[in-house]
Parts: sequence; C-alpha cells; structure tokens
Amino acid sequence: MLGRFGKDAGSLVGVEIAPDTVRMVQLQRHNRRCRVLVSLQEPFESPAGSDWVAEPAAVVAALRRAYRRSGLRQRRVALALPANQVICKLCHLPVEQGGAEMEAQLLADAERLFPFPLEDLALDFQVMGGSRDQPGCAEVMVAACRQSALAPLEAVVEEAGLQLEAVEIDSIALGRMLPQGSHQGAALLRIEAHSTTLYSWQSGWPQQRRELSLGMSTISGALPERLQDLLANEPLPDCLLVASRSPIGAGRLQDLGSRLNLPCRLVPDLAGLEHLDGAMILASALALGGLRR
Repeated sequence: MLGRFGKDAGSLVGVEIAPDTVRMVQLQRHNRRCRVLVSLQEPFESPAGSDWVAEPAAVVAALRRAYRRSGLRQRRVALALPANQVICKLCHLPVEQGGAEMEAQLLADAERLFPFPLEDLALDFQVMGGSRDQPGCAEVMVAACRQSALAPLEAVVEEAGLQLEAVEIDSIALGRMLPQGSHQGAALLRIEAHSTTLYSWQSGWPQQRRELSLGMSTISGALPERLQDLLANEPLPDCLLVASRSPIGAGRLQDLGSRLNLPCRLVPDLAGLEHLDGAMILASALALGGLRR
C-alpha cells in the first residue's frame, strides 16, 4: 500500500487529515482537463496538546460528516505520510526478475536497507526503468516506513466506512502541483494557522521536508528569518511557491521575496483546478494522482 508514487488509477478521493480539519477532494478528467467534483473541509476539535492519533474518534466523526456532505459514492481514498516518516532508496535489480521475485529480494535485503524492525516494516516499490549504470539491471525505487505509522490511518479510514486504497509520500504527491519543468529548482511553502512546512526539490540534492512551528501570523516577522537560516547552506530555488490556508496579498508576498532575495508567488492553478484554495493543495495532489496511470 505504501508509496504508489502517483500511479493509482481513477477517481480516488484525496484526503488530508490536518491537525484540526479533514480535507477531501475528488477530481474527474474531462476533455483532457481535470475538473473538481468535490472540495470540502470538515473541522474537528483536536485533543489539547496532543496529536489526533491519541484520540482518533474526532477524526472518524469528521471523516463521516465530510463523506455525507460530499454526496460521493466512491469510498476509495488516498492519504499521505510526511516524507520524514518514509525512507526512499534507489536499488538495482536484475531485469529478468518479476514483481514477486523483486519483492522477495527487497524483503531479504530490508534489514540492511532500512533501520526498521522487520516486524514493523511496510515496504513498496516501483520499477523506474533500465539502469544506465548497471547493464542488465532495472532501477527500482523502494519506499519503506514503520507499519505503526500506517496503522492509525488505516484504522480511522476503516472505522469511517471508507477504504484506504493508497498511501503516498507528501513531497512526491505535492510535486504534481509544481509548474511543469520546475522540479529541479523549486521550493514550496505550505502555511497553516500554527505551522509552516518547507518542501524543496533541487538537482543533486535529496528532497527536503522541514517543519517550522511558525504559522500565518509570523509571515511578516519571524518566518522570513527562519527561512533564511534554512536556505543559507543550500542552492536557492528559482522561485518559492506559496500555498496558504488563509489568503496572502501581493504586498506580503513581495515583502517575503524581498527579505529572502528570491521570487515568491502563489502556486499557479492547474488546468481545471482554479477554484481550489491553498489549503487543499495536498488533498488535490492525492486526487490528481488517482487520475494518472
């Protein structure tokens, strides 16, 4: 289940469980464009000072309310795990091996590849194509996490009466929302009410996901300083894209760009997705992955 890398087919419902809100999006392909069938947010009261995982009943109830409000018939959903909970590695395996043989070999090598106990290991893989460096081998992207990280997602989805079809890595899913051709010099800033996450994709550097305990109210204060510190020891992106839970005016974006010394702009709309706000970017990316084969 872990990682499908955006290859699952049609009509999955993208779901994000934020700290205090369930977000749900379903898309449909129409005349080579994507159109929004459902986009909604359902708030819930999170336990004071703790993650929803500690008391999942509120999330289950919010998922049920959101599903009823949506009017959807599709119960198959896709969710994401934070990239810092998943390890991805590129392996080379003989091209003559079938899927079952590749899986058996990766499981046999798992103890060497990943720092998780085998009894708590969730693993998935995707064949990327032939290897240029090792003739006769295929490049295989392998993703692994702790099964204990997946279990809470599986439990709340099942209890809500839905079916967890795919679990992706948030940074891979969000890459679909970048402008075409910008993956090798892009950064994305997701701004929530009380937290901000910086994602970056740079050629020759691993994908980065860094969380800051700073929210919307700090965009003109401490947030630019923290971002300057994070970006100081790596190549600057060509542009910083911003997706925000609350609207950000052009003046605040310009001020942020001036302080960081790089262009800042809102994430551009994808064809057919013009009516989705910044809060829905991850749920939309998961739904978009469900449309691509």
